[in-house]
Amino acid sequence: MTLNGSSIDEAVVQAFFDAIRPAQLNALEAVLETQQTERQRLSQHWADRLKRVDYEAHLAERQYKSVDPENRLVTSSIERNWEEKLAQLQETQEAYERFQRTSPPSGLTPQMREQFQHISQYLPELWNELSNAQKKELLRCLISQVILRREKPDTLEVRIIWISGHYSVVYAHPPIHRRQDLSNYDEMSERILTLWQQGFSDRQISEQLTSEGYRSAQSLSVSAHTVLCIRHQHGWRSASQPRLDGFLTTRDLSDLLGVSRCWVLRHIHNGTIDSSYVSKHPNGNMYLIQNDPKLIEQLRQLTPAHRST
Repeated sequence: MTLNGSSIDEAVVQAFFDAIRPAQLNALEAVLETQQTERQRLSQHWADRLKRVDYEAHLAERQYKSVDPENRLVTSSIERNWEEKLAQLQETQEAYERFQRTSPPSGLTPQMREQFQHISQYLPELWNELSNAQKKELLRCLISQVILRREKPDTLEVRIIWISGHYSVVYAHPPIHRRQDLSNYDEMSERILTLWQQGFSDRQISEQLTSEGYRSAQSLSVSAHTVLCIRHQHGWRSASQPRLDGFLTTRDLSDLLGVSRCWVLRHIHNGTIDSSYVSKHPNGNMYLIQNDPKLIEQLRQLTPAHRST
């Protein structure tokens, strides 16, 4: 599975910006203080428990040594008790040592807090001027781990583990190859149909969809080109289109070549169809392509149907 690093970085950095706001710093500081108090309580608990088990083990040892060796039945019973106490003592010592090896929650020093409060207002504007090393150092002040899980082809769950041990969940939307893999593709298509039937142009539809939170496969916005391709994929075309003699519309050319209109537009945009062959209709914003047999044959050689033969 490949992941898009920039979209993940953007989600993590935005969560970091949110976290260094004064109100969030107050909440984080309170959590860290609570955790430090709890750790102190647990440390005292382990120390008391170790002291008690150590006392019981020494008591069992003294009882064993004070018993008459001739009384084998009693001696055997006390010896087992001593062995059990020694085992409990060893287990408790090992558990206490494991607890002591765990990293205590690191708090915000007064200097760190003052720095975060000072930069919280300006850091988003200055972020791109920092080096990667400086960015990592800042992020690691508050973030201990980032865990990723792909929920859908166009959605990543980003779980941010803070130094407090708490976590936040944000979502990243990496670029994908096919617009059909968008999680709300069918919903967006229906929205396009509704707006198109209401008389909106492709440009107006794309702006409206973007404002409503829709996106395209490669961008967080929706382009007029994406709207056009989706319309023509579903056959939602205008009833009539103006034409000029000696020219083909993109729809005419796509029908002639047996390809989608998006295929034609892509080759116009990337220059495969030379700009000298292309003009705009005087009464509209549509492309007109010269009906030149050499150009048509050249394009036919590039079609998927021709390449598969």
